[in-house]
Amino acid sequence: MENNQPSNTFGQKVENMTLKGYYKRLPLRSAPRNDFIKEVARECHVTLQTVRNWILYGIKPQQRCHIDILSELTGIKEENLWKD
Repeated sequence: MENNQPSNTFGQKVENMTLKGYYKRLPLRSAPRNDFIKEVARECHVTLQTVRNWILYGIKPQQRCHIDILSELTGIKEENLWKD
């Protein structure tokens, strides 16, 4: 028995579509939190886990330049970055 149901999220037939074409038609999603972590890591030249430690666990960076970058990227004054 042949299944005539389209096997995609668009409700279109995909018989002649390539995998790359399918991928390019997927909706773009934004993950602002993840994007922010990636941007900070890139700017500070540190790992994603290091940035997560700064943000989630309140660990203050040891290097002054990292604090300056965080303040610049967020617009938050240095003295308020880890103020709870």
